[in-house]
Amino acid sequence: MSFEGPRQVTAHDATTAQDGPESVPAVGKEHKSPDLVQQVLSRTQGDVVNLQQARDATAIEHTLSIKQALRVYAPAIIWVMLFSMGNVMVGFDPQLTGTLIAIPQFQRQYGHLFEGAYVVKAQWQSAFNLGAPLGAIIGSYFIGWPLDRWGRRWALGACSVGSIIAVAIQTSGQSKVQLLLAELLNGLFIGGYSVVVPTYISEITPVVLRGVATASINIFQVAGQLVCSGILAGTENRPDRWSYDIPFACQWFFPLVIFVGVFFAPESPWWLARQGKNEAARKALDRITTKEIDTKTLLANIILTTELEEAQMLGARFVDIFKGSDLRRTIIASMAFCIQVFSGTAFVIGYCVYFFELAGLGTSSAFGLGCGVLGVGFVGNCLSWILIAKYGRRHIYLFGLLALSVALLLIAVLDVVPSYGSNSSIRWVQSSMMLLWNFVYDLTIGPVAYIILCESSSARMRGYTIGFATAMQFVANLVAVIGVPYAINPEVGNLRGKLGFVYFGVCIPCIAWVWFGLPEFKGRTFEELDAMFEARVPTRQFSKYVFEDEVHNLGHDVPGGEKKIEE
Repeated sequence: MSFEGPRQVTAHDATTAQDGPESVPAVGKEHKSPDLVQQVLSRTQGDVVNLQQARDATAIEHTLSIKQALRVYAPAIIWVMLFSMGNVMVGFDPQLTGTLIAIPQFQRQYGHLFEGAYVVKAQWQSAFNLGAPLGAIIGSYFIGWPLDRWGRRWALGACSVGSIIAVAIQTSGQSKVQLLLAELLNGLFIGGYSVVVPTYISEITPVVLRGVATASINIFQVAGQLVCSGILAGTENRPDRWSYDIPFACQWFFPLVIFVGVFFAPESPWWLARQGKNEAARKALDRITTKEIDTKTLLANIILTTELEEAQMLGARFVDIFKGSDLRRTIIASMAFCIQVFSGTAFVIGYCVYFFELAGLGTSSAFGLGCGVLGVGFVGNCLSWILIAKYGRRHIYLFGLLALSVALLLIAVLDVVPSYGSNSSIRWVQSSMMLLWNFVYDLTIGPVAYIILCESSSARMRGYTIGFATAMQFVANLVAVIGVPYAINPEVGNLRGKLGFVYFGVCIPCIAWVWFGLPEFKGRTFEELDAMFEARVPTRQFSKYVFEDEVHNLGHDVPGGEKKIEE
């Protein structure tokens, strides 16, 4: 492969140049023995040409600029957008169920009179919000089998069919019990989307685009929340049940598009290679890249990385994500994802409209400000791409969490100001802090958590690791959606913004974990990350770690090992 430009980079240079003058010597033990590498090379017919191709693929990954990658991986971007539509459902349905209780007609249909106004009982608020997360826990666990057995695209197709059926039940619901069952069913497939989407996207994008591409998963989720809020704002004043049935029915659009699209989408080349379908994997690579890319080179690296992992983890099972270096990877993925919930998403995003009403804002103002919360989040997510490309993952996540903690503390402090009840300005400032919180969230830990989720897992165990981390997030969210309605409901806890004190306290140990436990993954290929985890590289040395593993060394010793790759 060649790119126009004056500078030429050797494969050896490309594997070591990314950290610049701040690089430090490798630490830890050797991650693969020469015997293991030779065994793998013999099984993969790893002669000089194949090994050189694998080395060249690593060099290509490191020398591609974002502009070049967008050009040569342009077809992959289309399929990233198709698969990301699954996360529109992940954002749409929970936002809908969390906002239903603020719709006057829904309150009259399923609530009771309390102090002159209709209120949905706290236990039913919890139940409605419980359905989707509970189903998602189950779905994210069981999606691992079809994901590995059928592949990524057919697993996504199965989820889309399930969503179509679940939405039909939601729209025709006549009772609280039926609505709850529909939410539970839809949650099963929301859990499936949450695993399939990041798995596929991380496997079809190059290193330089992986951060932006996986961050786009969150922007599609925010888009789902924003579309949902916009539809609700347009229907909430209707005097009939269509005030909430129209938003339910609008969900059909997204799984229908996905269902049609999966028939044309290419399968993940990583999954095909693990199935021994190397020719199909090469054809899949042809479909996600332009002709400028030598897909045989990319395939050689995929096969070599996969074979090395399988040689070390022969007969890998779900329980293996809790063993060896994969345990550390599982903890990182789970914590990065769960901290999203610990930072206050159920409070700020899930209940912002209802909170605005409790704060004294009118229904129209509350729904309008709710759209504003999600709108600034969408803008923040777009701006996050700039930060991710420049600063990586660890620092964005750490400083983002610090800022969110401060915002939560300010929301809580404003709630205990003596003139809170009589001074509407304080309530507006408090509501504005929620807008600021969501902007910072979607600028930082919202999208970055998806990148960490994908990059922290090994290729061999990616489906299991992402599935477990997603399930853990839904478990954390389950606790939140049960507790928050009781804490915020005027009949029970009536905490209002004082709930921010609780979330602020939870954020403190989370900040400590990020400082001590979250590595920097920016600019690393999957093969390099495998090596670094196996070498037990300390958390704060990930960004500066340099190593010469046996695969690279063998490549330098062969004829043509210094083949130049034009930028």
